[in-house]
Amino acid sequence: MKTKTIFKTLALAMLMPTMLLTTACSSDDNDIVNTENPANIQKGYALPVTVNVTRQGDDATTRASYNESTHKLSFTAGDKLFVMGNHTKAGKFAGTLDYDAVSGKFSGTVTTEVEYPGTADELFTDANTTVNAVLLPAGYESYGFFSIVGSGYEANFNFDFKKGFAPTKAAAVEQFSLELTFSYSSGFALAPMFALASFTISGLTANKKVEVSFDTNSAGVISGNVTTSAEGIATFALGLAPDYLLETGTLTVDGNNIAMPTATTVAGHIYNISRSVAAAPAATDLSTLTDDYEAKDGETLTGTLGSNVKISIADGATVTLKDVNINGVNTGDYAWAGITCAGDATITLEGTNTVKGFHAFYPGIYVPEGKTLTIEGEGSLNASGNGPSTGIGGGFYMHCGNIVINGGNITATGGNYNAGIGGGEGEEGDSYRCGSITINGGTVTATGGDGAAGIGCGYYGASNDITITGGTVTATGGEYAAGIGSGEGGSCGAINISGGTVTATAVKWAAGIGGGNNNGASGTITITSGVTKVTATKGSNCLNSIGEGDGGTAITVIIDDYDKVIQN
Repeated sequence: MKTKTIFKTLALAMLMPTMLLTTACSSDDNDIVNTENPANIQKGYALPVTVNVTRQGDDATTRASYNESTHKLSFTAGDKLFVMGNHTKAGKFAGTLDYDAVSGKFSGTVTTEVEYPGTADELFTDANTTVNAVLLPAGYESYGFFSIVGSGYEANFNFDFKKGFAPTKAAAVEQFSLELTFSYSSGFALAPMFALASFTISGLTANKKVEVSFDTNSAGVISGNVTTSAEGIATFALGLAPDYLLETGTLTVDGNNIAMPTATTVAGHIYNISRSVAAAPAATDLSTLTDDYEAKDGETLTGTLGSNVKISIADGATVTLKDVNINGVNTGDYAWAGITCAGDATITLEGTNTVKGFHAFYPGIYVPEGKTLTIEGEGSLNASGNGPSTGIGGGFYMHCGNIVINGGNITATGGNYNAGIGGGEGEEGDSYRCGSITINGGTVTATGGDGAAGIGCGYYGASNDITITGGTVTATGGEYAAGIGSGEGGSCGAINISGGTVTATAVKWAAGIGGGNNNGASGTITITSGVTKVTATKGSNCLNSIGEGDGGTAITVIIDDYDKVIQN
C-alpha cells in the first residue's frame, strides 16, 4: 500500500524502497560509502520549472502592455505565472514563477507532494504530467488559464496560450508559444535538503513483506514495509536531516536489530550501509521426524506428525505453527501433550492447525507451572485433549502456567472435568491450579468437559484471574460449571471483562460467568463500559447469570453499563 508523505521541513524524514547503489553484504560497522550529489537520487522535493515565452504573430516583442482595442497582451517584469499540476510519479506541485524580461522566461521552483514507495528511476521516467497555470500580470489578481498534458523526464512541452480573462477587462485574445521544462537537476532533492542512508539487508526470508522501523531520536519513528527479494534481501532508503548522528538511530528490520555506523550526515550525501542478519531456521516438516523434537526460537513447524514422538518448544522461543496436524495416540507409552512448552513460549499461528494430546491425562498444549504461553497470529488452532485433560493449559491432576491469547481463530475443547482453556481436574482439598488467563484479541471458542469451565478451572481445580480486553469470546461450561469462571467445586480469581464481545453459557447449576456448582467460587466480577456486548446465560436450577452458582458463596459483581450486558 502506498504511503503519501508531504515534505515541508529539513527535519522531516522519509522511508521508501529503492534500488540505489547496493554494496556487498557485510557485518562490518565501517562499511559505509559517502557519495556527494549522485545524479540518480532525486526524490522530488523541489521541482525547478522554466517556461520560455515567445510571442506569435507580427509583434514578437515582450512589452508590458494591454491594448483594449486590439486585445494585445505582453509580459513584463513583475508578471507572475502560478502553476499547479500533478506528476504521476512525483505527485502534486504548485508554485509561482517570475517573469524575466531579459530572457523572456518565467522561471522558479515549485514544491511537490511525493508518493512512495518508488525508486528514483520510477519517479522521473515515463511519467504523465498535467499542468494548469494562471497568469498574474502586474496589478491583476488573475488573468488567464492554460494547461498541458505530457510525459517524460526533462521533457519539453509546447502549448498555446489562447485566451485570457481579466475581472474588469475585456477578453484578451492573443497566442503565445510557451515551452515548459521540468528540470530534475542532479541532487536537487538532497542538496541542501537531505542526506540519504541506503540500506541492503541480507539473510531475511525470501519474497516476504517485512516491517522496517527506524527511531531517529529526533524526528520520531519512521516505519513501513518492504518486500524482500528471492535471495532474502531487503533494500530501502531513509531520508535524514543533515548533521544527524547515524549511530543514535535504532533500526529494526523484521524484528532484527541492525547495527548502525558511526557517522554524521551531510546534506546531499548518500550513505550506503550493508548488513547481514542471521537467517531464520528452515521450516521443520513434522512428517519427517522419527525422534522427540524441541523447536527453537524463530523456527516454523509444518506438516502432519507421522511418528509418536514428543514435540516441545524451547524455553523462551517464538515458534510458528503453519498448517500443523498433531493427532496424538492415547496410550501409556506416550505420556505427553500434543505440544509441550518447556518454559515461556510464543506460538504464532499461520494457516490451519490441529493439535491433540497423546495420553489421556495430557492436554493438547501444555503450559508448565509458573511459565507463560502467548498465542498470536492470523491462523487457526484447534486444540484438544485425548481424554480427561484440557485443550490448552493443564491436565489431570496437573498444575499449569499462564495463558495469553492476542490473536488467531482458536477452538479449545476440554475432556471431562477439564477446562477448554485453563486448569485440569483436581480433587476436594487438593486443587490443581492454573495461572492467569488473558484474552486480548482473536476469535476464541472454549468448551469445558462435565464439571469444568469453558475458560477457567476444572472440577475441584483452581485458577488465577481471568481477563478479557478484546476479541470475540464464546465459552461454554460443562454440567455444573460456569462458562467463564470455576468448575464444579473449584475456584478462580477475579474476572475482569473490559473489551470485546463475550458470550458465556452454563448448562445447569452454575452461572454463565462466575461460580460453578458445589460451592464453586470466583473473585470479584467486573464488566466495564469498554465492552461491545456481554451475554451471560445461567444453567438450569441456578439463580444467577453472573455471580455465584447454585448454593455457592456470594460473589461481588460490578457492571458499569447494563445496556451492554444481557443476562439470561
